[in-house]
Amino acid sequence: MTNHFHIRLAHTDDADALARVHVDTWRTSYVGIVPDEHLAQLSYEKRAERWRENFATFTPAQFVLVAENELQRVIAFALGGPERENDPIYKGELYGLYVLKEYQRQGLGRRLVETVTARLWRDGFRTMLIWVLAENPARDFYVALGGKPVREKMVTIGGKPLRESGFGWDELEPLLKSRDLTGF
Repeated sequence: MTNHFHIRLAHTDDADALARVHVDTWRTSYVGIVPDEHLAQLSYEKRAERWRENFATFTPAQFVLVAENELQRVIAFALGGPERENDPIYKGELYGLYVLKEYQRQGLGRRLVETVTARLWRDGFRTMLIWVLAENPARDFYVALGGKPVREKMVTIGGKPLRESGFGWDELEPLLKSRDLTGF
């Protein structure tokens, strides 16, 4: 595998590609965590429509970044913006990070988190939170990036109650790797 990736802002025309990555990463990452029936019912078409709706309703402060491989195929994405539940400490939020299984462990997730962080910083946010399923094996990735477990809540997915862990960054500076914000 190559480590040549291009990160750019996503737009409505990326809805189908975002849906593919979204569904495929859920199906590979959440086996044994999220009910099998729920994973089987995930639909590229429904998810793409949801993405088109998201783009139509995003505020100017909300954004999606996609990573493309050398063939300009979307292989990962991250999204962020203002924290959505009025947290008293964490004002920016990394809403999600999805990397196709075959591109994981190549530094792409880190680059996307750093780029989201740089965009949040540019927009005036100095703290950040992400919610992760507690059983998600990738949760240690956020700890490795300096996130600390700071919150917990329950969610229901496919009829199954699941615990989510909130990882917080009190300072974003350590994640800023002089990311070029041109175009972001």
